[in-house]
Amino acid sequence: MSQHPSVSGATACSPYLFYDDVAAAVAFLTHAFGFAERFVDRDDRGHAHHAQVAHGAAVVMMGESYPATDKFKARKSPRSIDAVHAGVYLFVDDVDAHARRAREAGAEILMEPADMHWGDRLYCAADPEGQMWMFATPVRKVPDDQR
Repeated sequence: MSQHPSVSGATACSPYLFYDDVAAAVAFLTHAFGFAERFVDRDDRGHAHHAQVAHGAAVVMMGESYPATDKFKARKSPRSIDAVHAGVYLFVDDVDAHARRAREAGAEILMEPADMHWGDRLYCAADPEGQMWMFATPVRKVPDDQR
């Protein structure tokens, strides 16, 4: 898969999530979920408008919530609309240890780690703005005809 030169190290497709407070989201994702900060784009006053975090080869981009314009619909955090319209599914080395770390850092655990019929051990969490995160570790190979 090709990579765009301006985002070296990023995969060709990365989720882009909207937050009311980008800086707080970066702080939480790095502390609770083990992401590494790639960069935070700040204005002259230090306000964060855009950021990228990484977990291994996975990159998640984020930007701030913004009202509708004549060209774009409003961009809202799940907290602002009391709904979830997407989720991020990320593979980690040890899903149980990851869930413990997330819980200790204040993540809301929506589903405890459990073995899924498709072969992953999975847990679901929400960050402080309500974004849904699913973390999984493959634990067994399941033939395609049994999924």
